[in-house]
Amino acid sequence: KVGRPAVFEYKYDGFRMLISREGKEIKLFTRRLENVTNQFPDVVEAVRKNVEGVSFMLDSEVVGFDPETKVYKPFEAISQRIKRKYEIEKLVKQLPVEVNIFDVVYYNDKSLLNLPFKERRKVIEKIVSPVKSKIRIAEQIITSDEKEALEFYKEALKLGEEGIMVKNIEAPYQSGRR
Repeated sequence: KVGRPAVFEYKYDGFRMLISREGKEIKLFTRRLENVTNQFPDVVEAVRKNVEGVSFMLDSEVVGFDPETKVYKPFEAISQRIKRKYEIEKLVKQLPVEVNIFDVVYYNDKSLLNLPFKERRKVIEKIVSPVKSKIRIAEQIITSDEKEALEFYKEALKLGEEGIMVKNIEAPYQSGRR
């Protein structure tokens, strides 16, 4: 359905976050476009320090983890940060998150919606400087080999991910649920 070779990415057990930057202002939104910027000052700071660009819109999955063991937590564990209005700094320490960037739809005043996925990925790799347990580029492989894809899937499950996503390497950006 997606062609060969295909892109295989980890499916993280977190929540979708759209990250917008216009000049110095960084805003964070849920899939339903709820503004959650105030609830995630740690994400704002990670983006400010580790993503180059004057303006952009990034698509990401935010995953919580245990601050001591660094083991990922299920979505339910961090969902309370989405609605929280008070004691944000306390929650940042108790329920830290990692941002996994998997797509870019806009960069420096230019829409990338119609670019093939492989070209958008190159932009991500150019502008995002990964920092362990803060911000990273979504884990992926590109392959036509079913055994290699199966091993990647097994590794994702072993790490506690939900599974994998399979994408057409030439596809334009598509918003919404798959």
